[in-house]
Amino acid sequence: MKLATALSKSILWRGFYFLSVMLLNVLVARHFQSDGSGQIYYIINLLAFTLIIISLCLEAPMGYYLSQQKMNETQLAAISVAWTILIMLPGWFIIRSLEVPKEGILQLAGFHFSATAFLTGNLLITFFVALFYAKMDFVLPNLLLVAVNLLLIILVPNNEWVQGFMSSENYVQLYFLGFFMQGFSLMIAFLFRYFKFSDLKRIPAELIKPFLSFALIAVVTNAMTFLMYRIDYWFVNKYCDDADLGNYIQACKLAQLFFVVPSILAAVVFPMTASGRREEMNEKMQLLSRGLILSYCIACGGLVALGYWLFPFVFGETFDNMYVPFVLLVPAILSYSVIHLLAAYYSGKKVLSVNFKGNLIALVIIVVGDMLVIPRFGITGAAIVSSIGYISYMSFILLMHRKEYKSRFADFLFFRKKDGQLFYKLLMEKISSRKTDVS
Repeated sequence: MKLATALSKSILWRGFYFLSVMLLNVLVARHFQSDGSGQIYYIINLLAFTLIIISLCLEAPMGYYLSQQKMNETQLAAISVAWTILIMLPGWFIIRSLEVPKEGILQLAGFHFSATAFLTGNLLITFFVALFYAKMDFVLPNLLLVAVNLLLIILVPNNEWVQGFMSSENYVQLYFLGFFMQGFSLMIAFLFRYFKFSDLKRIPAELIKPFLSFALIAVVTNAMTFLMYRIDYWFVNKYCDDADLGNYIQACKLAQLFFVVPSILAAVVFPMTASGRREEMNEKMQLLSRGLILSYCIACGGLVALGYWLFPFVFGETFDNMYVPFVLLVPAILSYSVIHLLAAYYSGKKVLSVNFKGNLIALVIIVVGDMLVIPRFGITGAAIVSSIGYISYMSFILLMHRKEYKSRFADFLFFRKKDGQLFYKLLMEKISSRKTDVS
């Protein structure tokens, strides 16, 4: 598949998915308000970190080896299902043994049920989305994800009709069950489309060690990345009240919406780099980075101008303290847009040490900074520290790229006049490929 075609399909269909996520987030925030939604997303934050550990980040080597055709779809699908069962059978008993408070969101969510549904569903989502994307198949997985999100959007109990049969307590459990519904549907769809019993062969012995090594390195890197942009939630939860926690998490979630397009592009950059098209991806990655920076400066400028009134209007009156943290997170938004593309590029080259070192630098800055700043300055201080950490990571990874390719920071950060012509060329390439497909 040509790069322009892959990018356009990925942006379109993943864009639909993230649009549904954003709408669902707004409705949940408005219904449960800043303190309730903050607790829900804080629980999800804890479970998401657990997911990184128990998944062993197998999706990273899966996508890599499928892109290089060293392992087939059937082998990797079997590994995905087997690993999910292997982990969640004992995981269920561990979750059942955990004590939860008798009051609050943890009790409201039916924590044991919700945690099991979340972890099982997201294991399947993580594995099978990676396999679909390695096949450059962006339509079907996102249709399935969006379908479940639309159901959850319709059933938010914010009107009399829904409240007639759906209480807030039941909805919280349905919300977590939705992750399982998504994962299960993705598994069935992938098995139906790609699984062949004739391809169910033993994995070559020489691939097992590098496969597991790739996964273990990815676990460390992904865990550090996760902590880099979410560990401040723990400090805010410790030193601030539930309302501030909800406002800060919502500001971060809004900032993370800007990571959607880089993540979509990274989902294309990674398999194409892994398949050997490194020089092509290196040149076009710089172009995409410059385009993102320009677009995001304009978008963030608009939100900075209107956000003070817009955020409480959209999310509800209880989110009146999220404006300042969002403004202070704008440098983090711009920095991580560059980081995401370069991290996918180095992952595709299996040069994971660069991502690891960059994560470590940012994480140390954020942890030390949060410990010193949040107790005194609250969520404002948390936002400042996060932006400093992201800028440091971006600077490091750009320096590493400069050593290898003699590139400049400006190659990734500043839009050029000729970039418009290059984007036009990509558009014409897409139109040409569509005409070829029709004929």
